Amino acid sequence: MNHDARRLRLYATLALLGTVGLAGCEGGNLFQSAIVSGEGGPTATITSPDDGSTVGLNSSLGVGFDIGAPEGAASYTVVGRYVGQDTEAYQSVTQSLTATSLSAFATMSPAAGQVSGDVYVVVELLDLAGETGRDSVRVTITN
Repeated sequence: MNHDARRLRLYATLALLGTVGLAGCEGGNLFQSAIVSGEGGPTATITSPDDGSTVGLNSSLGVGFDIGAPEGAASYTVVGRYVGQDTEAYQSVTQSLTATSLSAFATMSPAAGQVSGDVYVVVELLDLAGETGRDSVRVTITN
């Protein structure tokens, strides 16, 4: 099924299901996804750290995740930004891929000038059709 036909099928499915809400920032993941058909787009699922974890100041952060991309994956990016800011708490990691599914682990180094605070860690997957899949967890950097 081509990209436009998949998108039309997704819109039709969403219209039948009614309103679909995304979790906000309060107590849940920043990004959540719902599979509406077996032919869904790319998916990313963070397996570690757990949502709500605590990390030491100026410590590296290991992020485990699973990805799936029926169209084939082009790349993934892992970022850690302070909640409510566009400031990186960790240096981002980007990797090119050719897989359709993969379990991966990325180690992010602390950004220069890292301070204590809440951080969203986001894994974003880009597939060969140009679609993205995301997942996030919130961690707290403590002194």
